[in-house]
Amino acid sequence: MKRLFKSSYFALIILLIYLPIGIMVIFSFNSGNTVSSWMGFSTKWYEQFFQDSTFIKSIITSLFVAVVSTAISLVIGVSAAIGLSKIDKRKRNRWLTISNVPLINADIITAVALMVVFLLCGIKFGIFTLIMAHISFNVPYVIITVIPRLRKIDQGIIEASNDLGAKRSTVIFKVILPILKPAIILAAFIAFAMSFDDFIISYFTGGDQQNVSGFIYAAKRIKPFIFAFGTLTVAIIALAVLVYNAFLIVGEKQEETRAQIKNGTYKQKQIYKLQSKLNLAKSNLENLSIIKKSYSIKLWVQYWILSLKLWRASLKNYDKKISVLEWKRYKLQTEINNEKKYKSKLLKNQKKELTLRKQKALAKDVKKAAKYSIDLEKIIEEIEFLTEEIEWMKARDDKAVIKAKSINDKLQSLISDFNQEVEPSKSTIKWYTKKIKYYKDWKIEVEEGKNNYKLKLVVEKLKEIKKNNENKISNLSSKKDLLWTQIYRHQPILVGYKDLNQTKKLSIIENYKNKIKKTIDKIQSKITPIQMKIVKKSNEFYNIETEDVRYTKNWFTRSWKVLLVSLIGLASFSALTVAFIKNNIYDLTVGNWGEYIDRTIIKDFEKEYKVKVNYQEYDSNETLYNKLYTFSYDLMVPSDYMVQKLAEENKLEQLDYSKLNVWSEAFKYLDENGASKIHKGINQPPLDSQTQTNETSKPLQIVSSLLDVMGNSRVNLDSVDTPEHSLNTGTIADYALNYFWGDLTIVINPNSKTRDDGDNIKWLFDNYRDAVGIVDESGALSALKVDNVYDDTKTYGIINTELSWDILWKAAEAGKKVVINEDPKNIFAIGGQKLFGKGNFKNQDQIDDIAEELKTLVYKPNVGLEGDSLIQTAGEGRFDFAVMYNGDAANANALYNGESEPEEDEDAEDEVVEETTIEEITENEKVYFLYGRPNKFNQTKNFRETTNIYSDNMVMSKNAKNKDLAYKFMNFIIANAQELSDFTATPTPYVETLQSATEQGATFEKYKNLFLPIIMKGQQTVEGNLEPFFYNGKIDDYLVDKYTNLIAGKQ
Repeated sequence: MKRLFKSSYFALIILLIYLPIGIMVIFSFNSGNTVSSWMGFSTKWYEQFFQDSTFIKSIITSLFVAVVSTAISLVIGVSAAIGLSKIDKRKRNRWLTISNVPLINADIITAVALMVVFLLCGIKFGIFTLIMAHISFNVPYVIITVIPRLRKIDQGIIEASNDLGAKRSTVIFKVILPILKPAIILAAFIAFAMSFDDFIISYFTGGDQQNVSGFIYAAKRIKPFIFAFGTLTVAIIALAVLVYNAFLIVGEKQEETRAQIKNGTYKQKQIYKLQSKLNLAKSNLENLSIIKKSYSIKLWVQYWILSLKLWRASLKNYDKKISVLEWKRYKLQTEINNEKKYKSKLLKNQKKELTLRKQKALAKDVKKAAKYSIDLEKIIEEIEFLTEEIEWMKARDDKAVIKAKSINDKLQSLISDFNQEVEPSKSTIKWYTKKIKYYKDWKIEVEEGKNNYKLKLVVEKLKEIKKNNENKISNLSSKKDLLWTQIYRHQPILVGYKDLNQTKKLSIIENYKNKIKKTIDKIQSKITPIQMKIVKKSNEFYNIETEDVRYTKNWFTRSWKVLLVSLIGLASFSALTVAFIKNNIYDLTVGNWGEYIDRTIIKDFEKEYKVKVNYQEYDSNETLYNKLYTFSYDLMVPSDYMVQKLAEENKLEQLDYSKLNVWSEAFKYLDENGASKIHKGINQPPLDSQTQTNETSKPLQIVSSLLDVMGNSRVNLDSVDTPEHSLNTGTIADYALNYFWGDLTIVINPNSKTRDDGDNIKWLFDNYRDAVGIVDESGALSALKVDNVYDDTKTYGIINTELSWDILWKAAEAGKKVVINEDPKNIFAIGGQKLFGKGNFKNQDQIDDIAEELKTLVYKPNVGLEGDSLIQTAGEGRFDFAVMYNGDAANANALYNGESEPEEDEDAEDEVVEETTIEEITENEKVYFLYGRPNKFNQTKNFRETTNIYSDNMVMSKNAKNKDLAYKFMNFIIANAQELSDFTATPTPYVETLQSATEQGATFEKYKNLFLPIIMKGQQTVEGNLEPFFYNGKIDDYLVDKYTNLIAGKQ
């Protein structure tokens, strides 16, 4: 039972380790883009993986950095380890403690420290800083891996090398390094794995370099092509382990063969079997007999039983018993040997004591005298210990002599009493015999010493166990052989042919002889090659002439294996270096949110303009801002408040709108008197469609209401160089070309997570009736009447002016599944709108109040905070109430109804899957989410709740290297705005693309009022002030800190 428990425990651990890997491998072949359900088998994610140039580039970067940092770390670490082994133990321990600091220090501390050092040194962040950072944490791993192996090196080998006149370099390269080779290989694997897998330190020191971990972290959500990469990585590692183990097995086999040849047992078992058959055939030939098998069931049963017993005896494991006894013998022998050495050690230490006393007396330096005093104290302590031990041993031996004499007297008295017994009974004889034996053993134990006596018993027990096992196997084998002769009997071949004449008998004998001779020749033909192989192997391993020839071969013949491996390694590293350099020669650097662009657009841009784009991703505005400390993008896509912050820090270039293919009636500027005037230099409405020849240069119209919202974000700069064709509004619109935009929306699943009968609409009827309206055939929304009850044949909607953010608190209290976008500003805007009717805050007291209010919502177990995975959650219907961006909500609803497969490849296989999905969900079966932008007026506090309008905007860095190319890229993005909208399912800022996304037959035709931001005055208007998020300096930092504390307290 205990063994079963141990095996089950180990199996459970293995399951926990490898189950996630197994799931990853399975889902890498999933045809759908979801990682939560199986959609069918497909290899398209492997194709996408190899086609994703940005991901491939990150892998090349990781490999290059890992290889280079590992190589340099090995040189530094091994050299340091060898050097540390030569110095005093105390100094060595101090240095080892210092070198181990990076191992015990938190990665984030190391990363920030390295970043600060590089900043203070004025080093440009990039591949150099990344490699240096990786070396800093790889060297300690090399040192702690090599040092234990160094301690095991026999110093006698090194001393012998020195005595033979070897130089220090020769000793290192010919003696020490070969011994350290296993530890160096292990250190290389550890350093490579740590470097390839690193994220935190690479994030802070990488600059323009993005490794695999950084790419995956910045991804919008985990996609199956990342699983494909993981599966390939696991396959490569598994193959490497198999190849390595194959080499080990081959090496072990060769060593085993060498030992067998030396002992004369190589192939002997095989030869013995063949020789037995050969002898049997010769015997049959001489005696003209054949082997007849017995049909006695009794004999066969006995034979099988004996075979089973022999098999069990051979398998019986005595290793455990033998190991225990061997350990006892070693322990006793060590103790006995130590006792024998005590006297010699005492004499040696007494001499050392005299020497130290003389040196202390002659020492003039105080430090040396102190050192001698410390060493003298240690020696005196050792002498005292040895003296006490020797005195104890002497007292023990004296006591043993007295004890032995006492036992002997008792023994002689017992023998005398036994001899005086007259006709003793059997029980008396047995008692005396047992007692006499006991005293004899006791006497021997006392005379020889307890340890010596135990050692003798252990040795005898070992011999007994081994001998009993050998005897048992030998007896069973003899019985089996004897039984075999009874089962297989020799019988003359002419038995049963008595009536035949002499001629036929001779004919039968002749045929039998020919048959036996063929059998003998066949067996001999098998024995001869084996014997030749034995001779060949013997000559190969132990021929003196061959050993001499080995050293007379030319250098190439002796070193071709090393040369081949070196050549392969050099070629691989050269190819990796070329690929890395090729990927790092670029003309434009772009930073963007994860999965905010179709990579084919970047490829098309590179192909059209014959340039290279370094495209990187980040996951938040704060991540982008931190990245700018170590690296500068030419173009980036921050959100509105981050644009405001960067502009006020004078890090952004004001855009020259005359170079951009956009126009708007809202393009105005402020004259010297502060009056707003139309900016005719950049107000470029498109040409007539019949005369417009170049579709990619066709100006697109920016939504005017979006520019009005962006105009609320003021930029406060004392002085700034303004281009001639800048908007010159004093807002973020001067610096930013909108990329995507939208608003924050409350989305309600009509059906609850457990019921499909409009449960959530019924809940709204009972708890939020004023916010529910009926949608008629024309699409108009009207309030419920007093007598209206829930009718599943009607279409319902949400009335914004009756909708409050407080509905989230009430839904959570009712046990509804509530999921909220986890952005800090969004979360605090929800609480701010509920308490104060605003999403931007100017003092910490407001933030404190909001944080306390949010705790009553966020800390409920049925309330979840999600990032971009919220789209998948909503798309699978795993929610009741959600707060998400309008574009994401429309996309999720289309996905829920099988009308959208976001970010899928448009190959034939995918089209079949999509068509099948659409056919499975009929129009009557489709479910349309309810949605609304809160706009209720709070009578008590006299304010109106609203929502925020977000915008992600493309901006140009002040120190962009190639501004003309940056404008070309921005125009290329404008020209492909429709493709961007289709790829991300997010509203773009252009009138034309918004119309295209919501026109008849388009994906979002039935979700038009949800897809279009509320500020565009769709089905319902919103009263009050719709604002973006503003940058509020330290208040924003305080908000982020409060958000962190809020999330940390959620269970």
